Amino acid sequence: MMLWLTHFFPQEGWAKIQASRSLAILDRMWVDPPGYFCRAPRLQHIMFAFTNYGISLGLQAVGRTPDRIARLNQYFEDYRSRDHYDSDAITHIMACTSHFPGAFLRAR
Repeated sequence: MMLWLTHFFPQEGWAKIQASRSLAILDRMWVDPPGYFCRAPRLQHIMFAFTNYGISLGLQAVGRTPDRIARLNQYFEDYRSRDHYDSDAITHIMACTSHFPGAFLRAR
């Protein structure tokens, strides 16, 4: 969520630092193939749809890596964790936000 917050204050020092750090760590968290962000750089096999959708919103807010956004959206279309996250409404709301960020993005 910090990456998303930075786009509201792009000229402020804290936002520049946070955006840079976020993008650097996200590069280390990208698992390709199949195309998702893992939970942490050393936990390549652990992923959550909810957090990937949040990352997607942050990346869209700062205008970065649309190819990765498309790939993670595609990956999680059919992915099922077989736990409560599959049916939790918030996961589906975040999926919609990832696909249609609209009002969550600052007007440019």
